Amino acid sequence: MAQDNNPFYILAKKFDEEGCIAYKCKSINEARSVPNTLEAIRADDVQIVILDNPEIYSEYAPYRYIDNLREFMNQAGNLNLAVQV
Repeated sequence: MAQDNNPFYILAKKFDEEGCIAYKCKSINEARSVPNTLEAIRADDVQIVILDNPEIYSEYAPYRYIDNLREFMNQAGNLNLAVQV
């Protein structure tokens, strides 16, 4: 399988919290389709962005990279869950 010369990363981040989770897309088609799926499960206080080089955007750091798309989507969908004390 050929690698894309310009990789895309999908980030999920809670507003007003430090850090985010990130997934490196395997193809341009994946980069186009995943955000639409995530938008359907996204909570109001969760931001979904696509970047070509996440390391230059310090406002999202620190990055926690997730290699498995299913796991990334699961964690992104759970970002809005808060632990009640």
